[in-house]
Amino acid sequence: MSSKTSLPMTAAALSSGWLVLPAAAQSLETVRVRSVVDGDTFWADLNDRPTRFRLAYVDAPELTQGRWGRLSQEALQKLLPPGSLVQVDTLYITPEGLHIAEVYNADGLVNLEMLRQGQAVVYERFLQGDSRERYLEAQGVAQAARRGFWQQNQPVMPWEFREAALQVSAFAGPQVLDGSFLRENPAAAAGVGIATVVVMVGLSKLLWKKPSQERVSLRQLERDLKQLQRSLTTTLASRKQLERKYSQLLQKAEEWFVRAQEATQHNQDELARQALVQRNQHLSAAEAVRHSLEQVEAQVVALREGISRLESQIAIAKLERERNT
Repeated sequence: MSSKTSLPMTAAALSSGWLVLPAAAQSLETVRVRSVVDGDTFWADLNDRPTRFRLAYVDAPELTQGRWGRLSQEALQKLLPPGSLVQVDTLYITPEGLHIAEVYNADGLVNLEMLRQGQAVVYERFLQGDSRERYLEAQGVAQAARRGFWQQNQPVMPWEFREAALQVSAFAGPQVLDGSFLRENPAAAAGVGIATVVVMVGLSKLLWKKPSQERVSLRQLERDLKQLQRSLTTTLASRKQLERKYSQLLQKAEEWFVRAQEATQHNQDELARQALVQRNQHLSAAEAVRHSLEQVEAQVVALREGISRLESQIAIAKLERERNT
């Protein structure tokens, strides 16, 4: 085990509101948890900015995946309670600003603990290098003990569930959302993610049918790929707007809380009460936007996996064309 996983984080250091890293661990960053989205994603303050983190090498059941998604979310909330300080080792930052990281609380590596509890599974398509053995070993512990997710006889993997959900969404029918409505109702912007998938009506037959069912022309495959890529671009833009709105609402809530504290110090009870009401309203709005972000994020993942699948089919089609020429 690396020195990072054994890095001491005492309760006193965590509760004090700050944490000093030893010289050997300067690659780690300390963040304060804001909220847990699901079993593998959370928001935290990094350099005083709300930042979204995803646990590296693991995948958790979706919130819509029966009770398993809820149990996974609750497990991560216990490991990363709001307001707590944790350390993150960011392995990769996506173009959208999502930090893929190994996360450490006072007891060790949270990624592995979620696997040991059976509340997440190894995301093998991204697992590589020295991490492979210890992550698979942690998952094996949960499987052998039939913990959490592994209590099921035939569990549906999270990525399989997302693919199936995308297939259903593609046949859900067109959903038209007026631009002014989205501007006035930021939380409703979750529908943008669904709307972008609707362009896949008929295309999902291509993505999930067996290759032997029908031969599709290379030109048609390339047209379908461009359509998916445009949908992804639209969904990413919507997600960025929601993230900006979420950050703004949290900042406003913090400002109203400071005003309430100042009013209380000056014995202005009515002003303090009004400030707290404003703070709670902004927090409620932020929670609605966060929920929308979860839905849009699921659509982004599904679209990307669909694009990857199409790119593979295009590569195969090109090879076949070269063989026949």
